[in-house]
Amino acid sequence: MKGLAGNSLEEVVGTLKRTFLVIALFSLFINLLMLTAPIYMMQLFDRVLTSRSVDTLVMLLLIASAALITMGALETVRSFVMIRMSTWIEKRLGEDVFRSVLSQAVRRASEPSAQALRDLSSLRNTLAGPSMFPILDAPWAPIFLGVLFLLHPVLGWISVAGAVSLFGLALLNELMTRTPLQQASGASLMAMHDAEASLRNADAVEAMGMSRQVIGRWQARNAEALVLQAQASVRSGIITSISKTIRLFLQIAILSAGAWLVLQNEMAP
Repeated sequence: MKGLAGNSLEEVVGTLKRTFLVIALFSLFINLLMLTAPIYMMQLFDRVLTSRSVDTLVMLLLIASAALITMGALETVRSFVMIRMSTWIEKRLGEDVFRSVLSQAVRRASEPSAQALRDLSSLRNTLAGPSMFPILDAPWAPIFLGVLFLLHPVLGWISVAGAVSLFGLALLNELMTRTPLQQASGASLMAMHDAEASLRNADAVEAMGMSRQVIGRWQARNAEALVLQAQASVRSGIITSISKTIRLFLQIAILSAGAWLVLQNEMAP
């Protein structure tokens, strides 16, 4: 976004920093409240089933329900803040970006392009989309690992092994799909440019009898994009299936390890 007014950019950066601090605080409490379900299950087995107390069950259910409602409200507010922030950024910078692109086009400083406006729109969509929330939640994962280590080191180390495996698979997925996705995007973009150019010159193309050649060239580039996209999707699908299997196996491993520790009298049921 070269050429933007310095004051505008500084204002946006300052607002982003303050907003992300608030969002980080929301994420902390959301992730703490995500411990509600496992803690509720532990208390259910440890207190309710042993004492057979209906009053204890009702109180635990009320507390857990309040915690989950609070978590849902915090997630809703966090999402609303992200959407408002992304919209505000585009409104605040949109005019400056457009003016900069227009100025460069008038000076012929570069090939006229609305790519900067598309980049700004992509930034807005990213901030408002669901892909941001796993990034915001990831730094709090040590909280869950810490709780498991407090319960028993064996549970903690099983979770660490599972987390490392899942992170490795996510990294592998990125490495294996990045190149074909980039190539597919490039081929799709070229096919679209060919189609747009043909439509702009439709009369000339038709008059010279080049319709079949133009369509054939578009089909070839579009087919290349489809093949590359399918290749990336197959690779991603395989890795996603492996990740899902590992996550389910991790749950079984934790429960099995917990049962073994109970049998060894190292944990309460």
